[in-house]
Amino acid sequence: MTMAEPGAKPAPHSLRQRLKRWADANSLSLYAAGLLLLLAALALAPAVVVAVPAGSVGVLWHRFGNGTVTDHVLEEGTHVIAPWDQIYIYDSRLQTLTRTYPAVAANGLTMEVEMSVRFRINPHAAGLVHKLAGPDYADTLVRPKIASLLYEFVSQHSPEEFYSLNRAEIQAYLLKRDREEFPLPTRETAPDTLTLEEQMASGHGPALVRVEDILISSVTLPDSVRAAIERKAEQQQIMQEYDFRLAREAKERDRKRIEAEGIRDFQATVANTITPEYLRLRGIEATSAFATSPNAKTIIIGGRDGLPVILNTGDDAHPQEAPKPAAEEHGRAPAPRAEAAKPAPGAAPAAKRPEPTVAREAAPGPTNAPTTPAEAPPLPNEPTGPVADPPQR
Repeated sequence: MTMAEPGAKPAPHSLRQRLKRWADANSLSLYAAGLLLLLAALALAPAVVVAVPAGSVGVLWHRFGNGTVTDHVLEEGTHVIAPWDQIYIYDSRLQTLTRTYPAVAANGLTMEVEMSVRFRINPHAAGLVHKLAGPDYADTLVRPKIASLLYEFVSQHSPEEFYSLNRAEIQAYLLKRDREEFPLPTRETAPDTLTLEEQMASGHGPALVRVEDILISSVTLPDSVRAAIERKAEQQQIMQEYDFRLAREAKERDRKRIEAEGIRDFQATVANTITPEYLRLRGIEATSAFATSPNAKTIIIGGRDGLPVILNTGDDAHPQEAPKPAAEEHGRAPAPRAEAAKPAPGAAPAAKRPEPTVAREAAPGPTNAPTTPAEAPPLPNEPTGPVADPPQR
């Protein structure tokens, strides 16, 4: 066994031992550095770990590179990026933009149209949207274009025409023109061999924003125009009302004509069956019903059969013959009657033949007082007129 010579250097230790000795000597500094690194990681975590929510896409922007990435987008989920880069989130779901647009009609009047536009961003073109328009692409791309199409349509019509047009027709026109301005991406118009920027430069790029629907909520016209339209509509309704009245009166005229024809046919049918006996029977029935009614009655006595004068058609058609005197019935010559004395000039006219007697019955009162019977009609053989006195011998 050899002994080490005095003044010789000690043998070098291994690397692990030397690191261990260094860590033991600088343990406090290492703990502080680790804590600082942990705090830095926690501070940079939001910038490094980025989550793309559902229904959205992320556009990556490189600080030390080409800037906005337009060829691809980040899909839903969690992504890790460099802390100096940045991700912009774009909502790819259906969105609604409601605005009120003052439009000028063909005659120079101004009307206000409230319109809602439902649109969505093209997810594959979100990088171009961010590069060309930015997060406020709705106010930059959608609203001005829709307003321009609306102004073009309104300027071709008057307020009355625009107010009377079908709302679906206006919406279809605006949507069609919008599709012409923002064509949809297809395999022919957007080939895979070209980048999006190259497609946009060649004029065959995809639509950045797709408009789904254009809905008109309300149309506000000037007060004078609205009042004139309302008056016009009111007069049209009145005119239609008169047309219906004329049609109703025409139907009523036809009804009355048919009713008159029916009455005429009825009278022609029963004319041969109406006889004096039938009329006398109906007169008796009418007199009986009239006499038994509880109301006040006015009875006009007259006629050969004791019926009311209103039914006495026999006296008018066949005048009653004067009764024969008794001397003629026994075969003797009747005594000559004296002629009625002619009135002297200036004397009062002779009394006229009395009119038929009229008897009125009072309405039945609360008491059952007996009523005076009406005067009986004259007998058939009894003379009804005044007879002159026989001549004196």
